[in-house]
Amino acid sequence: MLDEMSVLVTLQRYYLDDITFERVASDAGITLYELIEYVRKNELPIVLTEEDRVDGIRRVSELMEKHGMKSALKIAEEAYQKVKARGSS
Repeated sequence: MLDEMSVLVTLQRYYLDDITFERVASDAGITLYELIEYVRKNELPIVLTEEDRVDGIRRVSELMEKHGMKSALKIAEEAYQKVKARGSS
């Protein structure tokens, strides 16, 4: 059975250039075929360009938030807002 939260966390690492696509499957405990199907079903890009990386991070963040998870992108946005608020005080 596919643990979607584990897949999303591991895909986030892939899009942040931390691990390979094959390692995503291994670390998430699924087959490479299951990962390919998940990526296809959710319209996630395979990283070939920096645009793919940005699109992948954005899309995985949306999926994580849909499942009640906080993504690296969301954490960075919140930190930026705090820094910005302190700077304008």
